[in-house]
Amino acid sequence: MDTTQYRDLVESRMREAGYQIQASSPASLMGYTKAFKLQWMASTLHLLVHVATAPTVTGPELTAFTQQALDHAKATKGQMRGFQSGVAVVTAVVGDHVEEDARRYARDTIVRGYAAFAWPTTVDLGTGTRTTHHGRPVIGAVFTPWIRRQIDTLLPEPGAH
Repeated sequence: MDTTQYRDLVESRMREAGYQIQASSPASLMGYTKAFKLQWMASTLHLLVHVATAPTVTGPELTAFTQQALDHAKATKGQMRGFQSGVAVVTAVVGDHVEEDARRYARDTIVRGYAAFAWPTTVDLGTGTRTTHHGRPVIGAVFTPWIRRQIDTLLPEPGAH
């Protein structure tokens, strides 16, 4: 599987899961959904999933992509952020190779802002691995199981589909 095929697989999974595709090109993809749950203290969470492809995924590129995606989400869906409304972003950079600094950033980092957070992810097609945060976040912890289900649904381990 190459990066374009994986991106196409993610787009198909987004459509099946009811996401609105807001941007799609051979090298990138953006989908949107929102959810309201009483167990989230009757809150609405706007989720944007940004996917990009690159031959090699680096830490600085993943960091910049994640921050840009979070800024975009706050500008487009986050005007009413606060007690009962939040914005989340899952970023995924898919490559034939993922450098260790990018893997570490995805594994160890959740980018936080006021009623907003971003969850970076890498997909290494060369090794067949997906790396995403596995810790126990304190801030925004109520959303963690749902976000992880979205990642599992949309961003499969390469070769596991």
